Amino acid sequence: MSPFLRRLAALCCVFAVLLSCSAAFAAPTMPEIPSQEILSAGDFGEDVETLQTELRALGFYEGEITGLFDGATKQAVIRLQAFLGVREDGAFGPLTFAAYWNAFELGLLAFPEQQSAASDETDRLAGYTIGIDPGHQETPDAELEQMAPGVKRTKERQSPGSTGVKTGVPEYKINLLIAFKLRDLLEAEGATVVLTRETSDFSLSNMERALLMNESGVDIWLRLHCDSVSSANKSGASVLIPSRAYGAAIYQESLRLGQCVYESFSEATGATMISLRALMDQTGFNWSEKPVIAVEMGMLSNPQEDIRLNRDSYQTSCAAGLFNGILAYFEQSGGGSAENEVPS
Repeated sequence: MSPFLRRLAALCCVFAVLLSCSAAFAAPTMPEIPSQEILSAGDFGEDVETLQTELRALGFYEGEITGLFDGATKQAVIRLQAFLGVREDGAFGPLTFAAYWNAFELGLLAFPEQQSAASDETDRLAGYTIGIDPGHQETPDAELEQMAPGVKRTKERQSPGSTGVKTGVPEYKINLLIAFKLRDLLEAEGATVVLTRETSDFSLSNMERALLMNESGVDIWLRLHCDSVSSANKSGASVLIPSRAYGAAIYQESLRLGQCVYESFSEATGATMISLRALMDQTGFNWSEKPVIAVEMGMLSNPQEDIRLNRDSYQTSCAAGLFNGILAYFEQSGGGSAENEVPS
């Protein structure tokens, strides 16, 4: 790599650090630098994912964020190169990146601002108490507890949770890191935040977490989780809400909150949204007296998604999506009612 590109790389790294501190409030203003000197057809990984994300934000790419440099990605790079006036070979190399960076410095390209960055208002959540439950804990608890008030059915107090198929990182660690980021965003807007846990060396059952939220007088609360299935090919995020059977009193507001977060999480992360659905067998839902949702933020059984969920920048995007959904929920005029049916 030439001295010029080394200096350029160093400058980009500085920008990346600065941007990571404010990414939840505003879209990045400058592109990230790839760790490889050339990205081309057949490449795979985080650099390609970042490139796809940036090209999609700029309108050059309309495909999914897969991390695979496929034909659609190559065509997007060619469109970018045509715009920049450099050789249209479909490979994202040093000359293309230098022209790309220069276009941002000259104001010829700019990332669109996220919705939350468009407002100069502060304390938009002042007066609200919001709960965050980072799912699971370091030591599972196989003892049984009552699944819902007035029923005999029981479930284990706290299951082990999922583990990354590629990284080996347990979901309880990811859930907590994103919870901290979300807490900071909420508190910056004046909200009082209640966390069920601030460490992984902790023991609290699902019922106890719901009772804690009831006692804390939260207005709403979110349960943060990562999912895992038998197929390594399946990816995407889901939003879960209480059922009418055990949560009739909180069903409508939980659904409305779920709809807001479903849309904002997809927009902030680019994740494929699998479903928004109600479940009857969630102890944390069934003991709650307050509107509550659970967000399965991705599949740790999918190698690509596992790596993505362990990236600090993606965790920041997850927190931003959750935050924007909460903000939308409270900003809906008159607290409008949700649809009567859960979308499939």
